[in-house]
Amino acid sequence: MKMVLPIWKVHFKSAYRALVQDTRTKIAWFIALTFDLVVGSWSIHQLLASVAQWQAEGQSVLEARLWLLCLVLWTGISLFTILSTVALGFGNDQPRLLVTLPISPAARFRTLYGLIYFEGVGNWLLLEIVVIGVPLAIILGWRALSWLTLLLAGIAVAVSISIVSTLLVIRYVLPHLQKALLIVLASSAGIMIVYLAIYTLRLTPHMPSLAMPALWLVSLLFVILLVLVSGPFAGGIGELYVEAFYKMEGRSGSHTVFNLPGMHALSKLLGRYRTLTSALVVKGLLNQSRNAFTWGRLAIVLICIALFPLARTLLAPYGLSNMLVVVVYSTGVALLAIVEYAAYAISCEGVRLNFYLGAPPGIAKYLRARLSVFFIQVLLIGLPLSLAFSWWIGLPAIALAQAVLLVILILIGYTTFIVWGSAWDEDLKLVSEGMMPVLTQEELPFTPRRLQLLGLSFLLIGVMFFLVWKLPVLLSILALVLLDGVVLVAGWRFSYSCLRGLLARG
Repeated sequence: MKMVLPIWKVHFKSAYRALVQDTRTKIAWFIALTFDLVVGSWSIHQLLASVAQWQAEGQSVLEARLWLLCLVLWTGISLFTILSTVALGFGNDQPRLLVTLPISPAARFRTLYGLIYFEGVGNWLLLEIVVIGVPLAIILGWRALSWLTLLLAGIAVAVSISIVSTLLVIRYVLPHLQKALLIVLASSAGIMIVYLAIYTLRLTPHMPSLAMPALWLVSLLFVILLVLVSGPFAGGIGELYVEAFYKMEGRSGSHTVFNLPGMHALSKLLGRYRTLTSALVVKGLLNQSRNAFTWGRLAIVLICIALFPLARTLLAPYGLSNMLVVVVYSTGVALLAIVEYAAYAISCEGVRLNFYLGAPPGIAKYLRARLSVFFIQVLLIGLPLSLAFSWWIGLPAIALAQAVLLVILILIGYTTFIVWGSAWDEDLKLVSEGMMPVLTQEELPFTPRRLQLLGLSFLLIGVMFFLVWKLPVLLSILALVLLDGVVLVAGWRFSYSCLRGLLARG
């Protein structure tokens, strides 16, 4: 720890100076704190009522629900840890400095582990502790301490397992990406088929009831695992990190493509039109076929489609109509396919964007073509899903048409906002060299402005869902048409002025 603490100290000082001097960092912190206050207050209010109800239903129900809540929180923190590991462990010059420092592999892993807490999942960790701790302390009193201990110990283990899993995937799966993707897609399709068969045949296999494990025993097990990971196993994980880093750096020049079925025929068809939109569609398909995240998104979308009957059952107690369930779920699955990389739709690598903006079509045509590409993606997913889910539920023809129209309006508004809003973070001097810089600059919303844009887009989709939920169908359609009009006009003027300003400044 003698070498780890000075490195952490340098990062803390750097973050503090950025908070004091950098305007972007101040805005990012302000948005994060505002989000924490709003979401935290609402979550505490909801959880207070839920915990009181669980306690009234009996001790066994209370323990089962709290265990489920802990599992959900551990899963969420694991997802953020994976993203943080990619960004902090491979994404910029900081990992290169960390790998070349004359420190032991164990110290290197401990440094990365601490940075993920501080720069990656710290905000979410604090939010989870407050949201869970306050209701449990009010309802359960001193008994809440044992659940908070379990939650914190489980988070520490979940972060460790997520880091190791990410390193293993980068080290051993990415070199054999095509085989791994085929296995994932085949497994996802198999799970979907089995689940649909079980649901269709109404098979209910008998599952023996399991007793809830003792809190202190599980917490002790988590503490032992954490000690092992940060102690005897830290050296091995540090060596794995170095191997994964070198493997990723060695893949920077790789051009292996796993083409989508029918890619050649589609490229030939679009090539006849010679339009900017056609060129961007083909380029996007080729680029995404090289990206492991695309195939992961495809597997997630298939799993979400298979889980629609279960989601419908879970949403039933909230009093949502069948049409609203179709609208929300279809829109959510469609946006899930683009949400993490739409924030870089225009803010791509600077040299390439210079070429687009300086070409004869100009800024206006580029903006329209870029938006059209994302429209094609979300509508090709959202519309068939809304039709399929409506048929599955048995909506009448009028309700089906209304659901499809609502899905179209929501997808148009959200996609326009996030695609044209991504011009806010563009830098014409940005250069992407290597696989990880391309990933962090053009695939994931890691910059402060992209995170702010993503948060605002979530606010917009929440407003849209609220309108559909609270207003009658005709009024909600009119409200969404008006909101889409505002987003289109404001988004066009904002993105156009941002790109014009970039060209003027050079």
